[in-house]
Amino acid sequence: MSAPKGPPPPEPGYHVGDKLDAIPLGIVGTLLGIATITTALRIYWRARPTWRIGADDYTLIFAWVLTVSWYGIDAAMYHYGRGTQGFAPDPWTMGPLVVADGVLWVWGLNVIRLSVALMLLRLKDSLRWKCTLWTIVGVQVCMLIVGTTMHLVMCRPLSARWAPTPTATCIPPANFMVYGYVYSGFTIASDLILSLLPITFIRTLHRPLHEKVLIACLMAAGLAATGVAVARLFLIMGYLGKPGSPSNNMLSDILWGLELTIGILTASVPTLKAPIHRLLLDCGMMQDNSAASDRSPESFLDQLTQGSHFTRQMRQWDTIKDGDSNRPFMYSTTKKSDGSSSADTRVNDSAVREVTSSAV
Repeated sequence: MSAPKGPPPPEPGYHVGDKLDAIPLGIVGTLLGIATITTALRIYWRARPTWRIGADDYTLIFAWVLTVSWYGIDAAMYHYGRGTQGFAPDPWTMGPLVVADGVLWVWGLNVIRLSVALMLLRLKDSLRWKCTLWTIVGVQVCMLIVGTTMHLVMCRPLSARWAPTPTATCIPPANFMVYGYVYSGFTIASDLILSLLPITFIRTLHRPLHEKVLIACLMAAGLAATGVAVARLFLIMGYLGKPGSPSNNMLSDILWGLELTIGILTASVPTLKAPIHRLLLDCGMMQDNSAASDRSPESFLDQLTQGSHFTRQMRQWDTIKDGDSNRPFMYSTTKKSDGSSSADTRVNDSAVREVTSSAV
C-alpha cells in the first residue's frame, strides 16, 4: 500500500496557509451586486406603469438566481479550502461542490443568452431575423444539455471525480479537452452574434447619430463577455488536464464569474436607456435640445420596415413626446425601395402611450 499523499506545497511566492479567496469573491461579488441592481431596475421599469414583463424578463430573473447560486457555491468552496496555499481540501466535501458549481455556471451562462435572444426576437418581424435568433436559441438549448451532461457523466460513478474508484470509467482527458475547446468556440460565436446583430437595424434608424451610437454601444456591450470568454479559453489551454493550483483556481473563478455577471449587466442595461435619460434631464444634468419632429414616432420609424411593431417594442430605448395625446391614431411611415414613404401603418393611441410612457 502506498503512503498517503500529503498536502501540496505552496506555489512560489506564497506561504502555507495563504488564502486567495478575497480577490475572486470581491471582484465577482461587486459586479454581482451591480448586476442585481440593474436587473431590479429593469424589472421595475418593465412592470410600471403597465405590466410588460415578457419571456426575456423571466429568463433573465432565472439566470440571476442561477448566478447568485453559483456565487454561493463558489464562496462555500473557498470556505472549505479552495484557494488556500499548501492545503488539501476534503475531496468528499469539495468534489460535489465543484460539480454543482460547473452545472450552475453552464445553466446560468446559456440562460442569459436565451434571455438576450428572446429580447431581440421582439424587435423585428422579418423571417431572416427570426430564423437567425431561433437558431441561436436552439444552439443555446443544445449547449445547455451537452454542458450539463458532460459535467455529470465525466466519470461513472460520479463520485470517481473526487475519490479514487478502481472500477470507474472516465472520459479521457484529451477528449474532454476537445469538448472544452469546442464548447468555448460556440460560446464566443454566440456572444459575438448576439452583440453585433442589433447593429444591422440600428444603423438604419432615422435618429441623431449620437443616439444611434449610444444604442449600438448598449446593445454591443456583450462584447466584453466575449473578451472574457476568449481569456478563459486561453486559460483552459494552459491548465486543462493538469492538477489545479490555488492561483489557477482563483483566475478561473474570476473569469467564470465575470462571464455571468457581465452577461446579466449587458442584458439589462439596454432597457434602462430611457429612464436614465429622463433621470438626467430631471436632475438638470442634460438639456433636451432635440427638435419636436426628431422625437415623433414618424421620425423614429421613418426607415423601419415594421413601424407599428417597433413602436410597441422599442419603448425601452425611445424617448418621445407628443403634444396632442388625444388623437385616436398615429401613423408611422415606412421607406420604400425608391426612397418614397408611405403612411399605411396605423398605431392606436394606446400603443403610442406605451411608447411615450418612457418620454422625457
